[in-house]
Amino acid sequence: MEVKSGIKIFCKDKEFEETVTINTGSHSGKYRQPTKVLFGEADFEPQYEDEAYLPKRDWKKVEGPIVSRIRTTRFLKDYNTAAIGKIPAKLQNLCKQLNLHVATSEKEVLECFYNNKEIVAQLNEGLNDFLQNLSADYSFHCIAAGYPNCETTSVDRRNLPEGYQPHQMRFIGLHKDSSDRKMTIGSSHKHGNRLTINLGQESRYFLFINLTMIQIYNMLKKKIDVKKENISNKNIIEYFFKYFPDYPVLKIEQKPYDFYIAPTDNCIHDGSTLDAKTLDITMVFLGHFTMS
Repeated sequence: MEVKSGIKIFCKDKEFEETVTINTGSHSGKYRQPTKVLFGEADFEPQYEDEAYLPKRDWKKVEGPIVSRIRTTRFLKDYNTAAIGKIPAKLQNLCKQLNLHVATSEKEVLECFYNNKEIVAQLNEGLNDFLQNLSADYSFHCIAAGYPNCETTSVDRRNLPEGYQPHQMRFIGLHKDSSDRKMTIGSSHKHGNRLTINLGQESRYFLFINLTMIQIYNMLKKKIDVKKENISNKNIIEYFFKYFPDYPVLKIEQKPYDFYIAPTDNCIHDGSTLDAKTLDITMVFLGHFTMS
């Protein structure tokens, strides 16, 4: 299936062809190629929710007329642009002073921040100066750490028992966020975007399908009676993969200290640490980010 013109990618100071790859669609997590996580004391094969979909692994460079459908030379709107950039060198140096790379868990990552209050104060000031140029309003969301060599990274931890073990986690696969419980398909584009900084030692990847929720809804309307099927913000992803599993997924490489901006409430997406060997560490902000 051919990729459509939808959400565009803005690569600031980066080579588009070296940063973005494309595949031929997604398949059920039931048919995934097994991966193994060996990190510290962890030794497990990631398991997925029954309804999870994962990108196929037939990645290739983006070439020819496809480029003009997915690339933009300027940031458009917060709801239809994905972007990749790098935090300033001063902020990179402050992050390095935190010695996050010695951490082997999220708990230890947070301890690195707690035990370096002076550096963190400088980092907060520098981040605020940097982010204020990208969004008039934004908020800190989280610092997170995850396992390497995971095909996707998002896990629903709400139903996990206290003190759970890695093998008990169920990854949700490609999905959309819902930062507001009242969100509808028609309002998905009104909730801004997120900025995620890679604080790890290795590249991680942002996976996404370059269609807005309205585009997906309109595609489904040509296949089914959307009112009869009661298509909503809660089930639209399930129906999309049922009828359009061959729609290509895009993959953006996010090197250490790169940040991505993406409308994660308005697109199907996830992160990936496939082939990495070290802890995945990210810092996330929510806002209405743009880049010039």
